[in-house]
Amino acid sequence: MIKKNSTLIPVLVVILVLFASCKSNTYILTNTSYKTGVDFTKGKWLLNQLDSPSYNTEKLTDQATAFFKDNLKDRYFYRDNVDGLLISYQIPLNPNKQKLKELKIGTGFDYFINISSKKNKSEIGTIGLYEDENSIGSNQSEVTLEIYDLNLQEIIYSQRAIGKVSARKEKSVWETKKSDKLIDNISFHKSSNALMTGSLKKILKDLKKKSIKN
Repeated sequence: MIKKNSTLIPVLVVILVLFASCKSNTYILTNTSYKTGVDFTKGKWLLNQLDSPSYNTEKLTDQATAFFKDNLKDRYFYRDNVDGLLISYQIPLNPNKQKLKELKIGTGFDYFINISSKKNKSEIGTIGLYEDENSIGSNQSEVTLEIYDLNLQEIIYSQRAIGKVSARKEKSVWETKKSDKLIDNISFHKSSNALMTGSLKKILKDLKKKSIKN
Protein backbone atom coordinates (compact mmCIF):
# COMPACT_ATOMS: atom_id res chain seq x y z
CA MET A 1 0.00 0.00 0.00
CA ILE A 2 1.36 3.44 -0.97
CA LYS A 3 1.49 5.94 1.86
CA LYS A 4 0.31 9.47 1.23
CA ASN A 5 2.84 12.13 2.07
CA SER A 6 1.03 14.10 4.78
CA THR A 7 3.58 16.92 4.69
CA LEU A 8 3.01 17.59 0.99
CA ILE A 9 -0.53 18.94 1.33
CA PRO A 10 0.30 21.80 3.79
CA VAL A 11 3.25 22.80 1.58
CA LEU A 12 1.02 22.97 -1.49
CA VAL A 13 -1.56 24.99 0.44
CA VAL A 14 1.12 27.47 1.55
CA ILE A 15 2.37 27.84 -2.03
CA LEU A 16 -1.14 28.43 -3.35
CA VAL A 17 -1.86 30.97 -0.60
CA LEU A 18 1.33 32.88 -1.37
CA PHE A 19 0.52 33.03 -5.05
CA ALA A 20 -3.04 34.11 -4.27
CA SER A 21 -1.66 36.88 -2.08
CA CYS A 22 0.56 38.43 -4.75
CA LYS A 23 -0.75 41.78 -5.93
CA SER A 24 -0.88 42.55 -9.62
CA ASN A 25 1.18 45.40 -11.03
CA THR A 26 -0.19 47.98 -13.45
CA TYR A 27 1.89 49.79 -16.07
CA ILE A 28 0.42 52.54 -18.22
CA LEU A 29 1.88 54.64 -21.03
CA THR A 30 0.82 58.27 -20.74
CA ASN A 31 1.88 59.72 -24.09
CA THR A 32 -0.39 58.93 -27.04
CA SER A 33 1.01 61.64 -29.31
CA TYR A 34 3.76 59.51 -30.89
CA LYS A 35 2.14 56.98 -33.20
CA THR A 36 5.48 55.97 -34.75
CA GLY A 37 8.82 55.06 -33.27
CA VAL A 38 12.28 55.69 -34.72
CA ASP A 39 14.49 54.41 -37.53
CA PHE A 40 17.14 52.18 -35.99
CA THR A 41 18.85 51.52 -39.33
CA LYS A 42 20.97 54.67 -39.52
CA GLY A 43 23.11 57.11 -37.55
CA LYS A 44 25.24 57.06 -34.40
CA TRP A 45 23.33 56.96 -31.13
CA LEU A 46 24.38 58.17 -27.69
CA LEU A 47 22.72 57.16 -24.42
CA ASN A 48 23.14 59.83 -21.80
CA GLN A 49 23.85 59.07 -18.16
CA LEU A 50 20.49 58.25 -16.63
CA ASP A 51 18.79 60.72 -14.31
CA SER A 52 17.62 58.22 -11.71
CA PRO A 53 18.08 57.27 -8.04
CA SER A 54 21.65 56.04 -7.58
CA TYR A 55 20.61 52.65 -6.22
CA ASN A 56 18.79 51.82 -9.46
CA THR A 57 20.94 53.56 -12.07
CA GLU A 58 23.14 50.59 -12.94
CA LYS A 59 20.23 48.20 -13.40
CA LEU A 60 18.30 50.63 -15.62
CA THR A 61 21.42 51.47 -17.62
CA ASP A 62 22.12 47.79 -18.26
CA GLN A 63 18.50 47.29 -19.30
CA ALA A 64 18.60 50.20 -21.75
CA THR A 65 22.03 49.23 -23.08
CA ALA A 66 20.92 45.67 -23.82
CA PHE A 67 17.94 46.96 -25.80
CA PHE A 68 19.73 49.62 -27.84
CA LYS A 69 22.79 47.46 -28.50
CA ASP A 70 20.52 44.75 -29.85
CA ASN A 71 18.87 47.20 -32.24
CA LEU A 72 21.87 49.39 -33.14
CA LYS A 73 24.88 47.05 -32.85
CA ASP A 74 28.14 49.05 -33.12
CA ARG A 75 26.31 52.35 -33.69
CA TYR A 76 25.30 52.50 -30.04
CA PHE A 77 27.43 54.33 -27.45
CA TYR A 78 27.06 55.10 -23.75
CA ARG A 79 28.31 58.52 -22.70
CA ASP A 80 30.57 57.25 -19.89
CA ASN A 81 32.52 55.29 -22.52
CA VAL A 82 32.97 58.23 -24.91
CA ASP A 83 35.76 60.78 -24.47
CA GLY A 84 35.70 64.43 -25.48
CA LEU A 85 31.99 65.16 -25.00
CA LEU A 86 31.28 68.83 -24.30
CA ILE A 87 27.90 68.54 -22.60
CA SER A 88 26.62 68.47 -19.02
CA TYR A 89 25.78 65.15 -17.40
CA GLN A 90 22.14 65.92 -16.81
CA ILE A 91 20.10 67.05 -19.81
CA PRO A 92 16.58 68.29 -18.96
CA LEU A 93 13.63 66.54 -20.59
CA ASN A 94 11.79 68.26 -23.44
CA PRO A 95 14.77 70.42 -24.53
CA ASN A 96 14.27 73.34 -26.90
CA LYS A 97 15.98 73.70 -30.29
CA GLN A 98 18.84 75.69 -28.82
CA LYS A 99 19.64 72.91 -26.36
CA LEU A 100 19.42 70.29 -29.14
CA LYS A 101 21.80 72.38 -31.24
CA GLU A 102 24.24 72.48 -28.31
CA LEU A 103 23.96 68.69 -27.96
CA LYS A 104 24.83 68.26 -31.62
CA ILE A 105 27.88 70.51 -31.32
CA GLY A 106 28.96 68.99 -28.03
CA THR A 107 28.63 65.32 -29.07
CA GLY A 108 28.84 65.04 -32.86
CA PHE A 109 26.23 62.26 -32.68
CA ASP A 110 23.10 61.89 -34.80
CA TYR A 111 20.72 60.73 -32.09
CA PHE A 112 20.59 61.28 -28.33
CA ILE A 113 18.74 59.08 -25.82
CA ASN A 114 17.63 60.67 -22.55
CA ILE A 115 16.11 58.62 -19.71
CA SER A 116 14.76 59.85 -16.40
CA SER A 117 13.17 57.85 -13.58
CA LYS A 118 11.81 58.58 -10.13
CA LYS A 119 9.97 57.02 -7.24
CA ASN A 120 6.56 58.60 -6.60
CA LYS A 121 5.30 56.47 -3.72
CA SER A 122 6.73 53.75 -1.49
CA GLU A 123 4.02 52.99 1.05
CA ILE A 124 4.15 49.20 1.22
CA GLY A 125 7.05 46.82 1.66
CA THR A 126 8.03 44.03 -0.71
CA ILE A 127 6.46 41.56 1.72
CA GLY A 128 3.48 42.75 3.73
CA LEU A 129 2.76 40.97 7.01
CA TYR A 130 -0.29 41.36 9.23
CA GLU A 131 -1.92 44.09 7.19
CA ASP A 132 -4.93 45.64 8.83
CA GLU A 133 -8.17 44.64 7.16
CA ASN A 134 -8.90 48.22 6.13
CA SER A 135 -5.34 49.29 5.34
CA ILE A 136 -4.42 50.38 1.84
CA GLY A 137 -1.24 51.68 0.29
CA SER A 138 0.65 51.74 -2.98
CA ASN A 139 4.08 51.78 -4.55
CA GLN A 140 4.48 53.90 -7.67
CA SER A 141 7.39 54.78 -9.94
CA GLU A 142 7.73 56.33 -13.37
CA VAL A 143 10.21 56.39 -16.22
CA THR A 144 10.44 58.83 -19.13
CA LEU A 145 12.44 58.09 -22.29
CA GLU A 146 13.09 60.68 -25.01
CA ILE A 147 15.03 60.39 -28.27
CA TYR A 148 16.33 63.47 -30.08
CA ASP A 149 17.31 63.80 -33.73
CA LEU A 150 20.27 66.14 -33.35
CA ASN A 151 20.53 66.82 -37.08
CA LEU A 152 16.92 67.99 -37.34
CA GLN A 153 16.99 69.30 -33.76
CA GLU A 154 13.70 67.61 -32.95
CA ILE A 155 12.28 65.28 -30.31
CA ILE A 156 11.33 62.22 -32.37
CA TYR A 157 10.10 59.96 -29.57
CA SER A 158 8.87 60.68 -26.06
CA GLN A 159 7.14 58.26 -23.72
CA ARG A 160 6.41 58.06 -20.02
CA ALA A 161 5.37 54.89 -18.20
CA ILE A 162 3.95 54.73 -14.70
CA GLY A 163 4.15 51.51 -12.72
CA LYS A 164 1.89 51.02 -9.71
CA VAL A 165 0.91 48.30 -7.27
CA SER A 166 -1.76 48.78 -4.60
CA ALA A 167 -2.61 46.54 -1.68
CA ARG A 168 -5.57 46.11 0.61
CA LYS A 169 -6.04 43.29 3.08
CA GLU A 170 -8.43 40.81 1.51
CA LYS A 171 -9.68 37.61 3.08
CA SER A 172 -8.26 34.58 1.30
CA VAL A 173 -10.39 31.64 0.22
CA TRP A 174 -7.81 29.49 1.99
CA GLU A 175 -8.44 31.05 5.38
CA THR A 176 -10.61 28.48 7.13
CA LYS A 177 -9.23 28.58 10.67
CA LYS A 178 -7.79 31.20 13.01
CA SER A 179 -4.49 29.34 12.93
CA ASP A 180 -4.23 30.08 9.21
CA LYS A 181 -4.19 33.83 9.79
CA LEU A 182 -0.38 34.16 9.68
CA ILE A 183 -0.32 32.63 6.21
CA ASP A 184 -3.36 34.59 5.07
CA ASN A 185 -1.82 37.89 6.12
CA ILE A 186 1.30 37.49 3.99
CA SER A 187 1.20 39.35 0.68
CA PHE A 188 3.87 40.16 -1.87
CA HIS A 189 4.31 43.50 -3.62
CA LYS A 190 6.75 44.88 -6.16
CA SER A 191 8.99 47.54 -4.70
CA SER A 192 9.17 51.02 -6.21
CA ASN A 193 12.62 50.08 -7.54
CA ALA A 194 11.29 47.02 -9.36
CA LEU A 195 8.46 49.15 -10.77
CA MET A 196 11.08 51.38 -12.41
CA THR A 197 12.57 48.48 -14.36
CA GLY A 198 9.07 47.32 -15.27
CA SER A 199 8.17 50.81 -16.49
CA LEU A 200 11.29 51.02 -18.66
CA LYS A 201 10.51 47.57 -20.08
CA LYS A 202 7.01 48.81 -20.99
CA ILE A 203 8.47 51.80 -22.86
CA LEU A 204 11.10 49.75 -24.70
CA LYS A 205 8.41 47.31 -25.82
CA ASP A 206 6.36 50.22 -27.20
CA LEU A 207 9.41 51.69 -28.94
CA LYS A 208 10.37 48.39 -30.54
CA LYS A 209 6.85 47.75 -31.79
CA LYS A 210 6.63 51.16 -33.51
CA SER A 211 10.19 51.44 -34.90
CA ILE A 212 12.01 50.50 -38.09
CA LYS A 213 14.58 47.80 -37.34
CA ASN A 214 17.47 46.19 -39.21
